[in-house]
Amino acid sequence: MNQLVFIENNEVVTDSLTIAEMFGKEHKNVLRDIQTQIEYAGDQFSQLNFEPSIYKVRGKDYPKFNLTEDAFALVVFSYNTKEAVQTKIKFIQEFKRMKEFIQKQPYTPIDNTIEFEKHLIGVKYATEILRMDESSKIKMLEAAHNQHGVPTNHLPVYVEDEELKKPISELLKDYNVGISAIKANKILLTVGILEIKHRPSSKGGTKEFKSVTDKGKYYGLNAISPQNPKETQPLYYPSKFSELIPLLTGQEVS
Repeated sequence: MNQLVFIENNEVVTDSLTIAEMFGKEHKNVLRDIQTQIEYAGDQFSQLNFEPSIYKVRGKDYPKFNLTEDAFALVVFSYNTKEAVQTKIKFIQEFKRMKEFIQKQPYTPIDNTIEFEKHLIGVKYATEILRMDESSKIKMLEAAHNQHGVPTNHLPVYVEDEELKKPISELLKDYNVGISAIKANKILLTVGILEIKHRPSSKGGTKEFKSVTDKGKYYGLNAISPQNPKETQPLYYPSKFSELIPLLTGQEVS
């Protein structure tokens, strides 16, 4: 029997390739199931339990995911043939066995410290490059702390501003602006309030998403996207949106 689980960053995980092989499914279909569960589960769970990774075939990179036991259970929940249930049992037994193995090993805090510091560096650069709001920064810090078993009681409790930020589509509707969100975003990109960012795609390419620029911070901010935790979602202050309306209605974009 192939190794079903392995240790990654001192945590017991499996991966999408192993799931595909053991359950007799095509890897692309397992990736599709994982993406669906990531969307359904939300940012906090997904960041802690699904880790994008790659594997090589003849020198070419292909996407895969590492999954914790909780993520594994979520993805294979609907695999309910007799053979699939028996395979689930094997995975559960292996997760338990490997966890017991880790617990018996001497604790080496330096290893976790180094990985935690690397994670914090990644969070720092991600939040700066994507110009995330304070709430999103704290969420990413909490996720990093939780992943490495570091207490979070020293982190600030972020209180949202009294003014609720909204996506462009809602504000266009609230203010009766007779243009679509697609056209509004084109205008905001043209005048430098928004910019296009890129991230690696699960299929090996790149995906685009929109981000508020430094200039645009007067009107809004970047929050973690509810569709994908690796993207930002521009949100706007309703109190400032009226200042954007003449710009949105007075400029034509082909």
